[in-house]
Amino acid sequence: MAEPPGVRELFVAGAHTIVDAIADPSVGEAWDRPSVLEDQLVSGLCGHLARGGVWVVSDYLDAGTPVGPVEFASAGEYFEGFAASASPSDHQAIRDRGAAVAATGREALLIDLRDRLDALESELARLPGDHLIAVIAGRVMGLDDYLTTRIVEQAVHLDDLARSVGREPWALSEDHVALAIAVGIDIARRRHGPAATLRALYRRGWAEPALPVL
Repeated sequence: MAEPPGVRELFVAGAHTIVDAIADPSVGEAWDRPSVLEDQLVSGLCGHLARGGVWVVSDYLDAGTPVGPVEFASAGEYFEGFAASASPSDHQAIRDRGAAVAATGREALLIDLRDRLDALESELARLPGDHLIAVIAGRVMGLDDYLTTRIVEQAVHLDDLARSVGREPWALSEDHVALAIAVGIDIARRRHGPAATLRALYRRGWAEPALPVL
């Protein structure tokens, strides 16, 4: 029996799906229309997907390897920390970065995205499994744990993009979606506690607020 794909394979496959999605004619037609996300055009959502779902990894790798110690030991810890500290201005900054990335236009964005992804694939292939990376505010985590956060971003925002243009979501592998869901459950448990999470999953009418997790 073949082994399931690892985190790096899932991340790279998701990144290629982002390229396919942004290149889709339905996205081009809706480029300047509002997305399903508040105060964000479809173009800005594509910019966020390109940067946050793919090449932000290259940006952090280019900054050099931190010494440590590890401050986020998992994707769940990363998102828990983000949810606890993010302000409205932080969310606006995320939207602004997505819009700035998309401002060059869809074709230029796709050229840049494909070039960056090619380089990133080669870089990931040569890095060891215990490689460290400094992410938001210089917080240190393992590369594969950070790639897991990007897999969540890919799954969630590809679905946002599909809903924004009125089509079925672009296909991601079962392993990709299962990992994103598993991280979501971990975030819910960390933020709301095990009882609320268990009830949200299994008991209608008895759940404390555990969903959405972010």
